[in-house]
Amino acid sequence: MSRGNIPEFRESCSHGTSEFPMKIYTNNFDWYTNRIIEWHWHPELEFAVVHSGKVICFVNDSCFEVSEGEGFFINSNMMHMECPADEGESPIMTTVCFLPSFIGDCGSDMIFRKYVRPIIKDTSLKAVKLTSESEWQRKVLGIIREMNTFSDTLSFGFELKCRNTIAELWYLMAVNLLNANQGTAKTPPKYTGIAEIRLKKMLSFIHENYSRELDVDLISGAANISKSECFRCFRIIIGKKPISYLNEYRLKKSAELLVDSDLSVTEICISCGFNHISYFGKMFQRYYGMSPKQFRRRNRDLQPTGLKDNLTSGNLIKEQTI
Repeated sequence: MSRGNIPEFRESCSHGTSEFPMKIYTNNFDWYTNRIIEWHWHPELEFAVVHSGKVICFVNDSCFEVSEGEGFFINSNMMHMECPADEGESPIMTTVCFLPSFIGDCGSDMIFRKYVRPIIKDTSLKAVKLTSESEWQRKVLGIIREMNTFSDTLSFGFELKCRNTIAELWYLMAVNLLNANQGTAKTPPKYTGIAEIRLKKMLSFIHENYSRELDVDLISGAANISKSECFRCFRIIIGKKPISYLNEYRLKKSAELLVDSDLSVTEICISCGFNHISYFGKMFQRYYGMSPKQFRRRNRDLQPTGLKDNLTSGNLIKEQTI
């Protein structure tokens, strides 16, 4: 998958359909390995409201805490991840995702040109924390909560209801953000924009080649940069070293296979890029707090739809079909 010359690794799930590009989800962090919705990005605009618990939302090199009753907006194609603010807690939140084209056509449409494009093209506007302290943000949060009930009444005309509600939501966003540009997450340094492009290339390379023998030279080569620049891109955006990220990704892919396949532990070890079963077992124990076999026994009966869609790229499950 690509956008121009920039390879991208996005969520494998589609948020809606080509005819109706929006989706409403209910998210329980218990459905995700280590209760983390991992680093990912997608072309859809994303809105969320937290119903219980506290969530930390990371957007590139910025982060903010979202408490019960609060929410957030993530701009199109922004790298982000979410995790509970308190260890052992499993927050629940509603997420609404839709393509910018759901608001206005991406061609010569005046609404898109005037009210959508300026926001999705604003690289400094990565995210907005939504709180009840602001009147317009309180209204946005109320709209997201209202949309959480839509799947209970899938009667004739619900698509129009969704479209009208999203239009109301975006009116509040556009009028307030384009006029004041307030409530955004911390604006990162100019360098971060270049670093993000480079990091996306390197992450895409890892995601496509994790089963191979990889090193920092190969990873940095995917973005045509030096090793020192590679380390800096990883550090300033996701706060990890390249090989640490690679090993964590391999472990998550192995966890997926443990639950969703009948491959042996040795076969999974090799297919996920680990050369030695003892090293794989030690790494898995350290990361998940149990052996691969214990993980398989414990999780096969616990996950409602398996781990395949939510281990590696933050995919959302238990969706309310709209």
